[in-house]
Amino acid sequence: MGLAGCTGGGDATETDSIPTPTDVGGSDPATTTDGATATDTETATPDQIAVETLVSVGGDRVPENMALGPDGGLYLGITAGEVRRVPAAETGATGLSLDDTDQIATLPGAIGVEAAPDGTVYVAVATQDDQAGVWEVPPDGDAAQFVEIGGFPNDIHYDADRERLLVTESQSGVVYAVTTDGERSTWLDDDRLETESFGANGITRDAEGDIYVAVTRAPEETGRLLRVPVESDGAAGEPSMFFEGGAIFGADGITSRGGDIYVAANSQNRVVRVTADGTTATVATADDGLVFPSDVLFGTGDQQESLFICNFANQSPADGAILRTSVPR
Repeated sequence: MGLAGCTGGGDATETDSIPTPTDVGGSDPATTTDGATATDTETATPDQIAVETLVSVGGDRVPENMALGPDGGLYLGITAGEVRRVPAAETGATGLSLDDTDQIATLPGAIGVEAAPDGTVYVAVATQDDQAGVWEVPPDGDAAQFVEIGGFPNDIHYDADRERLLVTESQSGVVYAVTTDGERSTWLDDDRLETESFGANGITRDAEGDIYVAVTRAPEETGRLLRVPVESDGAAGEPSMFFEGGAIFGADGITSRGGDIYVAANSQNRVVRVTADGTTATVATADDGLVFPSDVLFGTGDQQESLFICNFANQSPADGAILRTSVPR
């Protein structure tokens, strides 16, 4: 089943305890959003360049999630319990290996990864024991558990406006808010985030400040995207269904840009762009080298048009990799 997701938007294995994903192949994208019929096109941008391999992971370790640090470095969560960093100067490279990255932490596991403005890296650990939760990696210190969260803590968004974390938990289908002193509270508990399979997963924010939460496996082989406004006091407003349909079945990591949400549809081996009017477009597929993609993330600076894609690939670990393509604005 699907696993963790991405945080952040372009605008704004230890793994005996990790569920084994099931590749169900491509689902027919009969997709809808608030009653509107969506369409699915072959490619999102005709002038998009080929998908390239930034980092080949290989071996028995697979990457699951990514985050950009304040210095432009790209952080990778390796499920076996590592956080690694591609320096900013290397994010435009091709053909790197893990030896070309910096290991910044060792943990009991690593799913969602997020970097705060001060350089602290937060990591979701889903060991399903008392080590599960969010771990903290200071810029010049050792990793330590920051807050305990049971179930399957998955993806993390750092809310810089309120200096807090928003953390998805996929088994119960909730989103927690965690303050910088480690106090946890339930931020969003909505029936649409919980399913009989794998619920709340990727989380991101758009340029308007709305939060989006992906639901991996909803009934009838559909995925979901909920849009959640943020009230003036930081509380969750009334969620609405931004999109629901087969085109994003397996929705895992997500990111935003220009009002669109980009979705790593893991079990379909593709990345899908979803617009506000319910139109979907395929950005990249298995033909481009995608193998159970679990996260997507736009770069910054001179990499603003670069879309990084995480190949989770835990059924074929040799395919584990961080890919990169260009999606012009």
